[in-house]
Formats: sequence, C-alpha cells, structure tokens
Amino acid sequence: EMAAVGGSAADCGEAKRAERRRTAGNVAAFWWLGLLNNFIWVAMNAGASKIHASGIGVVYLANIFPTLVVKLTAPYWFHYISYRGRVWLSALLMVACLVIVAWAESSAVKLFGVALVAFQSGVGESSMLAMASFYDSKKCLAAWSSGTGFAGILGYFWSILFTQAIDACFQVQLMVGLWIPVAWLVVFHAMLEAPWIDSRRFGGADAEVGAVAAVGAAAETESEATAGSSTNLEAQAGRDLPVTAALTFRERFSFTLTLWPFMVPLFLVYASEYIIQSGVWSGMGFPVTDKDARHSWYQWANFTYQVGVFISRSLGGLMIFSVPALWAGPIMQIVMLAFFGAAAAVPFGGWWLIAPALLVGLLGGFVYVQAFVLISHRVDSKYVELALTSASVADTFGIILANVASIMVQGCLFGRLGIMDPKPDFTCGYDIWEAAPAAAGNATAAVAVVCFPGVTG
Repeated sequence: EMAAVGGSAADCGEAKRAERRRTAGNVAAFWWLGLLNNFIWVAMNAGASKIHASGIGVVYLANIFPTLVVKLTAPYWFHYISYRGRVWLSALLMVACLVIVAWAESSAVKLFGVALVAFQSGVGESSMLAMASFYDSKKCLAAWSSGTGFAGILGYFWSILFTQAIDACFQVQLMVGLWIPVAWLVVFHAMLEAPWIDSRRFGGADAEVGAVAAVGAAAETESEATAGSSTNLEAQAGRDLPVTAALTFRERFSFTLTLWPFMVPLFLVYASEYIIQSGVWSGMGFPVTDKDARHSWYQWANFTYQVGVFISRSLGGLMIFSVPALWAGPIMQIVMLAFFGAAAAVPFGGWWLIAPALLVGLLGGFVYVQAFVLISHRVDSKYVELALTSASVADTFGIILANVASIMVQGCLFGRLGIMDPKPDFTCGYDIWEAAPAAAGNATAAVAVVCFPGVTG
C-alpha cells in the first residue's frame, strides 16, 4: 500500500512537470508567433522610401487599412475558418507580399503587395489573440505581446543591416526574408499544442488531432492526476465552449460595444504615439533644416521607441493592473504628444530627447498588453475569444487616424520651420516651395553593392 501511495505521488509529480513543459512550449510558441507575425509588417514601414518615395504616408496607410478591414469583420467570419487554416493563409500572404514588393515595377503594384501583408498581419494578430484564450491566457498574451514588441526592434535592425552594413538592394533584403513564413508554419505545427477548439468546430485533420488527444486521455486514466494534465484535454473536458458561432451579428456588435473601457485607451494611446512617430518626429532634427540630421533623428527615435515597446510588452503582462491604471497610459501619451509637438514647433531640445522617446514606447506597449490581459481575466470565459478578436480593432483605428493626421502635421511643421526639401504632400497653406529651385534631373541613384544581376536596387 505504501508503494502504491509512493507511485501515485511520483506519477503526480511527473504529470506536473509534463504540464509545465507543455505550458512553457506554448508560451515560447506565442512569443515566436508574435515576432514572425509583425516582422514583415515592420520591414515594409522601414523600407517605405524604397516602395513609394514620393509619399511615405501612403505606404503607411497601405500597411494598416487592410488590417482595419480584417479586425472590423473578423468577429463575423473567423469562426468559419480553423486556426490552422488561418495560419496557412497568413504564410501564403507573407510569401506573396515579399515577392510582389520585391519584383513589381510600378508603385501601385508594390503598394498592393504591402496591402497583402497588412491583411496578413490583421488575420494573424486577431487569430493569435483569440487563440490565447484556449491556453494559459495571461502567459501566452504576455509572450505574444513581447514577441510583437521585439519584431519592431528586429525589423528596423534588419533594414539597417541590409542597407548600411551589407549595402544590399531592397530585393535581396526581401528575398532573404522568405525564411519568415517557413518559420511561422514550423512554430505553429512543431512548438504549439494544437488548439482544441479546431477539433470541436471542424472535421478532417483537426478531428484527427482531437482523436489522438482522446486516445492519450484514455491511456492516462489509470492515474487521476495525470488524466487532467493536458491543457487542451482539460479544456475539452470541462471548460465552456466559446459562444462566438452561436451569436447573431447584432449580438456580437452589441457585445463589442461593452468592451469600450479597454478599447478607448487602446485607440487613444496608438493615435497619439503614431502622430508622434510619423508626423512630429519627421519634422525634427539637429539642425532641423538639415535633411540628413532629420533622417538620423527619425531613425534613432523610432528605434528607441521600439526598444520601449519591447520592454513594456515583455514586462507589462507580469502584473495585472486596474482599469483606471490602463486609462492613465493614454493620458500620459497625450501629454507626450503635446511635449514633442512643442519641441518640434518651437523648436527646442537636442539628442537628449531620445529619453522621452523611450517613454513613448513604454506607454504604448504597456497599454497594449494590459488591455488584452484585463479582457482575458474580466470577461466571461465563453466570450473571451470574441472579446480578444473584437478589441484588437481599436489600436488599428488609432493608427489609421494618426497616419492621416501625420501627413498634415508634417506639412505644417515643414512650412513653419522653412524646411524646403522635400516638399510635403500636404503644404498646410504655406507657399514657400513655389519659389524653390527644381531638383536636379541628372542626379545618379546610388547602386547597391549586393544585388541580383541586372538590378540596381
């Protein structure tokens, strides 16, 4: 009898270790999925001048508007496509984007390629946020947020590496990036435990996954402790099924409106920080009239911002704060917008402004991860999948508003500060560019050292 008790305790200990290994594997998978989902999206923004040099803001809009379309409509059609199907769709869109942007000759076609990865990013983010509800949501959401934060750092580093260190053309940079969709599929299929909801909603391969899990569960029934150890099996056995598929369009929309305490802070913080990034910082430099100085400030300020996002998205989910604390984030971000707006318009400051640029990233990353963690803990488990999918539209709305506003902000700053080169798309009523001499037509474009035969980059 004592031996039986000892054996039972040993089995229980082994079951707990196995559960910890499964959880660690799922958390690691979500980190990698976050990184890979956002990597190409960031690379498109970083290489905007190579895609459509005469209108950087147009590239930013092409890289976000399809994401908004996905997030607005996702709650009404996602449940018809398995998570596995959405992951494969994302991989195909990644490949299509890289190939089209690299080899298309017209800006319009290149922008179409950018729009494809924006659609992919929306599908990936909305799907992974919702899928986290079928695992340890707090840890997986924190890991996803950290991975997306690191994508910003790595994406800009990737661009700097190829353009400055290697001196490679844009086509080489994009073609080397074809490893990303492959890694995306490997992580989902090899690292992540299959989402149990697919086996409930769909037949075919997903049903086979559920069948294998059921066999495993039957084999483990000899030990009561071991039988309940698998996250997916436990979910299949006892947790409430999501109600997404059972709700009408009106019911889903009404439910989405109840998420405003989490969505409004997301909207405000993203609108503020993207106006700072793509609008205010484009009109700053030391001195501001020097084009290279402005480019240098813009590049390093955005890189520092990405570092702040990574730090806060990695650490911001370790604790769960209150809703009032969540709202403090966008309030402080609006203050930062006013601060940088004044610094650009007066102008004042110098490279020490890199420090508050870090704070802009810290605030944005904090609000992102806290909003989704709070949703996963405060919303009824049957509605969490729908809630996480629906709430993600708020930040996209903020980014689109910011991108449009930034075109106007940049034009007004350039006019106020007498910045002649280049002439902005929006002139804010200033006519200082009318008398400017025409750009020389004989300028020779720099030729990349590393490129494909017959391509100058």
